[in-house]
Amino acid sequence: MAAADTVFINGKVATVDRHFSFKRAIAVKNGWIIDVGEDEEIAAHIGPQTQVIDLRGKLILPAAHDSHVHIGWLSDSWQCLNCSAVRTLSELHQRLRERAAATPPGEWIRACGLNPAVIAECAAQNRSLTRQDIDPVTPEHPAILVLWDGHSCVVNGNALANAGITCATPDPIGGHIGKDSNGEPDGNFLDIPALQLVTQNMPRLTVEQLKQNFIAAQRFMNREGYASYTEGAMGPGENTREVGAAGELGITAYRQLQDEGKLTARVSVAFYCADKGVQSYEILKRDLDNYTFPAFPDRNWFDCHTVKIFCDGVPMSHTAWMNQDYADRPGCSGRSVFCGPTATQEEQVQELHKMILLAHERGFQLAVHAVGDRAVKETINGFVNAIQTCPGPDRRHYVLHGSMGDREDFVKAAKYRLLLSEQPSPSGSAYDYERRAQTCGIKGEICKGLKDIIDLGVVVAGGSDGIMDLVNWRQMVQAAVTRKSASSGKVIRPELAISVEDGVRMYTINAAWQEFQEHVRGSIEVGKVADFQVLDRDIFSVAHEDIGASEVLMTMVDGKIVWQK
Repeated sequence: MAAADTVFINGKVATVDRHFSFKRAIAVKNGWIIDVGEDEEIAAHIGPQTQVIDLRGKLILPAAHDSHVHIGWLSDSWQCLNCSAVRTLSELHQRLRERAAATPPGEWIRACGLNPAVIAECAAQNRSLTRQDIDPVTPEHPAILVLWDGHSCVVNGNALANAGITCATPDPIGGHIGKDSNGEPDGNFLDIPALQLVTQNMPRLTVEQLKQNFIAAQRFMNREGYASYTEGAMGPGENTREVGAAGELGITAYRQLQDEGKLTARVSVAFYCADKGVQSYEILKRDLDNYTFPAFPDRNWFDCHTVKIFCDGVPMSHTAWMNQDYADRPGCSGRSVFCGPTATQEEQVQELHKMILLAHERGFQLAVHAVGDRAVKETINGFVNAIQTCPGPDRRHYVLHGSMGDREDFVKAAKYRLLLSEQPSPSGSAYDYERRAQTCGIKGEICKGLKDIIDLGVVVAGGSDGIMDLVNWRQMVQAAVTRKSASSGKVIRPELAISVEDGVRMYTINAAWQEFQEHVRGSIEVGKVADFQVLDRDIFSVAHEDIGASEVLMTMVDGKIVWQK
């Protein structure tokens, strides 16, 4: 028996193998698993230099993979004013005054996480926040308040002047500039192309600043049991968004960190192409033709094999592309982000399908943000068209956020080995049934029923979609297992709840499968990397309502302990 570098004994090892078997001990050498079994078997690998870790009965799992997170923006958000808990205008004004007092005149004030719908004065008057609400307390600074969903913002008058936006500025394709009754910009910019109009002149982060951000964020993720993640959108399309925290320099920063041996989590980047937030076939082709991808000497640590496309927006701003009208806005069913407001439905579909086919032909995996049921349908149809038009190796294309699609769409997804990349956040609209019913009506047969989607044979990978906060993966598993809304406390359609085992698969082996890495990580089996996490409780035996309260005691990446409580 070969002596191991590290041996874990006396634990509950959730292997997440094909049978979801449990063992007691693991042997690790040179960052790889060389044996898994019972204590007596693994003890044979203990040599004079072997580190022996007694788990004392604790649960050890494969380390988690976040299949969709925005580390660039998450790490940058720590420099912003966090307004996620703001509930009144007076509280907002106080926070902005304090930030203004600490910021040199002329420099940007940046806030994030704001939700105007929960600000008491806005709710009472049934209105959105406007620049008039923030101008009085930010007279010497341009100010931007990015909303909780990361897709929209509210800015003050100085920011409008900085960007040269007036009543004559037209809406960008796929975005909307809010106007008051006189036709003047009211400070609201809905969806990413509009948001980037007002941020294009902001100062940009350097590669060195990005590297420091990423190092801090990776350590933050390690504390939550993550050893790897998919960077949800990074590339030329993010160059003009705010400070460029997810622009193409981010790819350079990751590559340098890999060379310097400073990565503590494995990274896969979803490459995003746009021009000030506007996407098209021509822009995608231009960027794929002209961008020089770095060399990837070890794709198990850093890779970029995915192209990210936004198809639509989000339901609560009525920008998700639906098959029928919104319940609270008759005559509006949303639309895609393509081709401008006068484009027909067929023209929008054709543009989406052309973009999908182009990236598919170039050998890329596709990750398409599709939330509304019409967006999900057309995205899946586009994937199938690309697979049939240009057959070849499995690309594992996936729909992002799209569990509101219809059953027939997911039947087709299973047939063509397409994935769903989902984020079952307990505080999101997924389990806020009344709010969704008021806005959208009850759309689709499945309506966030991950159990139904899994039962149809679709691989579901789990993520957080973190842009300013990282919900731990145990809380997201708890949300999918209990289907309990964090906002209302109600259990929503409990018959659609998934098992704890399927929840764990979402953040381990299924997420690895999304990344073509299921043969390397995602389960605790011989021949896979030593990426583990140890929890303070057995989430398979505690009450489902306690899963999210579990804490990570240790995270190991590549056979090295990167976090220990």
